Amino acid sequence: MKLETLVEQNRNNHYKMLVIVDNARQYEKLIEALHPQGWQAFNVTDYILEMLEHIPKKERRLRIGRIIKEWFRELPDKVILCDTNILYSPELGRLNPVGAFKYRSREKEIIVIMNGQIYGEKVRYSQPGRDDYNEMDVSELLHYRIEDIEF
Repeated sequence: MKLETLVEQNRNNHYKMLVIVDNARQYEKLIEALHPQGWQAFNVTDYILEMLEHIPKKERRLRIGRIIKEWFRELPDKVILCDTNILYSPELGRLNPVGAFKYRSREKEIIVIMNGQIYGEKVRYSQPGRDDYNEMDVSELLHYRIEDIEF
C-alpha cells in the first residue's frame, strides 16, 4: 500500500488515526516522507518523561491521562507520534497509544507508530502474563505494518 493512499484514506476516515506497527524502528522513513506535507513528529516517551519530573510518583497514574490530553490539544493538525512504548508502563496505568489518542483523532490527523503484532483487528503489545501486556482493538482505524507500506 502506498503511503500517499493511506494518508488520503485516513483523512476520510471517521477516526483520522493511522496505526503503524513498526518493530524494526524504521519510522524515520515515514517522517522524512511526510514532513514536506506539513506533518510534524513527536516523541511520546520524551514528552512523558519530561512531564513525570513534575508529578509526585503516587499521583502519576491519576494525572497522566489529563496531562496527555492537554498536551495533545496543543499539537498541530498533522502529527506523527512515535516511541509510544512508555504508555504501556504499569506505573502509568498501562495506557496504550490507541486508547490515549483515538477520540482526539476526530479533530486532527494522527499517525501513531507503535511496537506490537497485528492479529486481524487487534494489535498486541508484549506477551500475555507480563505487566506491560496490552491488546488493542483497531477495527475502526486503518492499521498496517511498516513493512507493507511503499514510500
